Amino acid sequence: MLLILRRFIGFSWVLWLGLFASLISSSLSVDVSCCPEGETWERSANCTDGTKIRLNCPFGIYIIDPELSERDNFTIIHQDDNTAWLHLDMDNIKIPADRFCITKSKRGGDGNIALTCFDEELISDGVSMTWKHTLVCIVSIISAIFLIATLAVYVILPELRELQDKAMMTAVTTLANQDFIRAILSDAFPGFILYFAFMSAFFWLNIVAFNVWRAVWFKNFRVKEQLLFYVYCVWGWGGPSCFLITALMMHLVEGQHLKPGFGDNSCWFSGATQTWAYFYGPVAILLTLNITYLGLTSWRLWHQYRDYTGSKLRVLRFKCLLYIKLILVMGITWVFELISFAVDTKMDEFWIPTDLLNGLQGFVIFLLLVATRKRVRKLLAKKRPCGIGFPKSWAAYEDEECEAVLPEELELSQQG
Repeated sequence: MLLILRRFIGFSWVLWLGLFASLISSSLSVDVSCCPEGETWERSANCTDGTKIRLNCPFGIYIIDPELSERDNFTIIHQDDNTAWLHLDMDNIKIPADRFCITKSKRGGDGNIALTCFDEELISDGVSMTWKHTLVCIVSIISAIFLIATLAVYVILPELRELQDKAMMTAVTTLANQDFIRAILSDAFPGFILYFAFMSAFFWLNIVAFNVWRAVWFKNFRVKEQLLFYVYCVWGWGGPSCFLITALMMHLVEGQHLKPGFGDNSCWFSGATQTWAYFYGPVAILLTLNITYLGLTSWRLWHQYRDYTGSKLRVLRFKCLLYIKLILVMGITWVFELISFAVDTKMDEFWIPTDLLNGLQGFVIFLLLVATRKRVRKLLAKKRPCGIGFPKSWAAYEDEECEAVLPEELELSQQG
């Protein structure tokens, strides 16, 4: 009997020690849950029981959902020194415990999602995400300033209001809006505005390329400029509006269809599939059309018209080259953007030069349309807008777009 009692006491002692150790271990481990047990997170930053999530994020919350993107696959790492990290597997990024929490996916099932703060300084083998976002903000503001300056010059000079100039200035306006929104956006509503601005810019660039092609290939097919501009407005604003309405409907209507996911992970699309379906796919088609238009235009000017001499060929080629440069500046960087997105490379720093050029395209557009365009500088020197004095030597420049030639030679110049 005594032996049995001793064994019982020993077993109880071991059981108590195990339970005590378990309690200590549990108390020492970092709690990374967003909400109390059995509760889930809602968009209002509250849990389903009304309590606040444990994160304090003054600049908003970013959702990491592995079910929406493979890039969001993560692992929770607990260390011996009572710390925990959220490790993003594909990007090799680590986020400290005070900057993230874990909750159940709103779609149900066993899947978890992570909530992280927008203002975190991510620890990565690559480039700091905060540093990159700051860089994008700075270059976007610089680009917008130069785009507004370009627009102002074309507004105060009535000689620069031909059809092609109107189309180009509309594209410049949408690009300026896009840059400002990129610098300040923070939630789903500005995300929709940014989407519309992006699509409008690409549609109007498509109009610019089409008008150059039309003027060269159909120079004897005359249409009233005002009527043609109205037709262009239907395409330039109607196309983006259709895409925006479609995205809004898909976003708001319940169902299992492919939603854009604005505001789910960030202010932009929630995953790669959504981005390709709603944005990169249509943009790739428009860029392909632009390259086709300009390629056909160049072939006719430099191949079929190679026997032409004099002012006709000079004006046609000058206009074509000017807008080829613009389309290249505003299009080729997006080609690389598409490639980088499709490749899904981990080497983010490899694409920084392309991102910078893409962000500073407003400065390059100002150089092409104002600073290096002799006709514009000549007009500025003669008109002296707002009493601003420009170098007198500018007034003596030869106008490369001079219209002192036969009317049939100026189809491209008159239309753009």
